[in-house]
Amino acid sequence: MSSSSKYQKILFTSMAFFILLVLMAVFHENGILNAFHLEQGQDEMRSQNSNLRIENENIRAEVAALKSDPYAIEKIAREKLNLIKPGDQVYHIIQTKNPLPPPQ
Repeated sequence: MSSSSKYQKILFTSMAFFILLVLMAVFHENGILNAFHLEQGQDEMRSQNSNLRIENENIRAEVAALKSDPYAIEKIAREKLNLIKPGDQVYHIIQTKNPLPPPQ
């Protein structure tokens, strides 16, 4: 066997081993690609947690207002339950699909 041929075999084997290592580092279950996807999922969960914290604070503030503020209770009763005070007049506005054209 010539030294040139031996050198080529060693070089080819080394390159194949290096390529195999790179492929495993990228595509293995603990590889770079999987770590990137996990990091993206983690960022998304952090964002969702932040939004849920804000929503929880808004709900806590609403609950505190409903426990202590009679105007907040009245507002909910009027808007969501359609309740009125004695003497109030209620107007129902009905929109039609084809509104009349403006007068000329």
